[in-house]
Amino acid sequence: MDRQASNQIGFRIRDVRKKNGLTMSQLADRVGVSYITIYRIETGKVSPSVVLLSEIAHSLGEPINAFFERAQGKCILIKAEDQPEIDANKLNLKLLIPKRLINDSISISIGRAKKGKCIDRHKNNGFEMSYIIKGKCLFKYGNEEHEMKKGDVIYFSGETVHSVIALEPLEFLAIYFREIK
Repeated sequence: MDRQASNQIGFRIRDVRKKNGLTMSQLADRVGVSYITIYRIETGKVSPSVVLLSEIAHSLGEPINAFFERAQGKCILIKAEDQPEIDANKLNLKLLIPKRLINDSISISIGRAKKGKCIDRHKNNGFEMSYIIKGKCLFKYGNEEHEMKKGDVIYFSGETVHSVIALEPLEFLAIYFREIK
């Protein structure tokens, strides 16, 4: 991100922070960073990572793109090193689009799984959609079982217990639509 864009994002954060009646120290406490970090971001001396900007946006009650619109229009680049990754036994998930980047309810991840049970039985609020990029899996949804392969898409309510078994190495795109209450 260039210096001008960093300055504009910082100015926008400061404007929203002040409209919320917060000091830099109060915002720093809410986000879990130091006062100096907030100061450096607001003055454009450093550019926050997407994850940190997401936390700032959440703390200020704003969608993350509110800080970019003036700085970069509708174009937001998320560098590979700024995309959080979770490594479990047979599953690797990379968060491509954190919630609040598009809006409070949508996040997008890419997953890679080794053969075997990769996503345990669980449920959550909202809806999910998965697209199989590579490989095959068995998607268990309540009492149903669906064999999926490259190119298949499934959309479902997350409120029903579901799990995934990779029948071979698997790569997929997942979109989560949270239920906002």
